[in-house]
Amino acid sequence: MTTTPKKSKATRPDFTDARRACRTPAEQEQLAKVIAAGWTSAELHEYSRLFFFKNHRDYPTPVSYRRALSDIAGSYSNARICESATLWRKKFRKGGSKPRPPRREGLLIRARGQSPRIESYEYSWPDHTEEYRSMIEQRARDYFKISPEQPLHVNCWAASQRWYWREQQAEADAVAKALAATKPPKAPKKPSKKPSKPPYKKLAPQFSRDWPGHTDAFRQEVDQRVRDDRRLPHGAYVGPSWWKIACNKYYELTDACPAK
Repeated sequence: MTTTPKKSKATRPDFTDARRACRTPAEQEQLAKVIAAGWTSAELHEYSRLFFFKNHRDYPTPVSYRRALSDIAGSYSNARICESATLWRKKFRKGGSKPRPPRREGLLIRARGQSPRIESYEYSWPDHTEEYRSMIEQRARDYFKISPEQPLHVNCWAASQRWYWREQQAEADAVAKALAATKPPKAPKKPSKKPSKPPYKKLAPQFSRDWPGHTDAFRQEVDQRVRDDRRLPHGAYVGPSWWKIACNKYYELTDACPAK
């Protein structure tokens, strides 16, 4: 009796899981925008692992896909690119587009109150090395007096990391302050060569157009100068402020001698 060989499973088309996760036409449009932006199925799968993964389960869920699609395509409607998603994709491609290894058991636990997306202050952040995680974990155990046999809560790890960041920042500030103290003092600034503008001074009454000491010929002469400067037609009205500006421009005015 001969048995027929089993047929090999057909490869699933790209974005199959993402299409199944879409429940509304709006989410399908977001997926279309992601595909049009050049994302591949593997890249979307890896990026979705950062969202809403269930504890002890290292794979993206439909909720993970929907949240990742919203994060990537949500900003394309405003004609700008989602910076965090594009930076992640650029770094992922720079590393050869290799899928990340499965998370170990300690990385598959998230605390209550954390945001849907894995942030850099969490010990499940993919860019943290095991040496860095072990160092922060040991600092947390020493501070909170947790024995190695007892499990370490993820919030304790995050608190220890923030404490480590503050220490690093304080050390950097101290080094910058010490370097600033050793630098020679800056030379005083040279005074500007440009002459400072004299303070605003109101014109004396004799500089006004209506002052009785002015002759009609002088008024008409100043009026014509104003019309020439302002390119006004012949006989146009000349305001008092323009008249005073022309007096200061073309005549030497003093308080003792009125302009004539």
